[in-house]
Amino acid sequence: MKKIPFEKKIVCCLLALVGLVGCSSGESLPELATVTGVVNLDGSPLPSANILFQPQQGKTAFALTDENGKFELMYSQDATGATPGNYTVKISKEKNPEEPGNELLPAKYNEQTTLTADVKADQENDFQFDLTSK
Repeated sequence: MKKIPFEKKIVCCLLALVGLVGCSSGESLPELATVTGVVNLDGSPLPSANILFQPQQGKTAFALTDENGKFELMYSQDATGATPGNYTVKISKEKNPEEPGNELLPAKYNEQTTLTADVKADQENDFQFDLTSK
């Protein structure tokens, strides 16, 4: 049996380690566009509303509105934005977060949504959704 020199073993281990580190960088991200906006209900900002931008194919982008009704979409936990394209938009807010299924907004904004958005690459994508409680 042929013995491998110690130096070659070290070089092989280092090359394997570099290869593993390079491969563990996670999934590569598609082209993402920044998407921001504001949600108003009956003329006032709607805080703590859940926003979903659902494409026909691909990954849904999501956000939560702040106290001023403003939002910025997230593609993943670590990446902001959404892929360019057409989206169905769903906006929901529970009357009492401790009691699931107590939706504040009419179904035309969530389960039976009529809201849409067109996200464009290399452009400002700032949407305003003016909702009514009736």
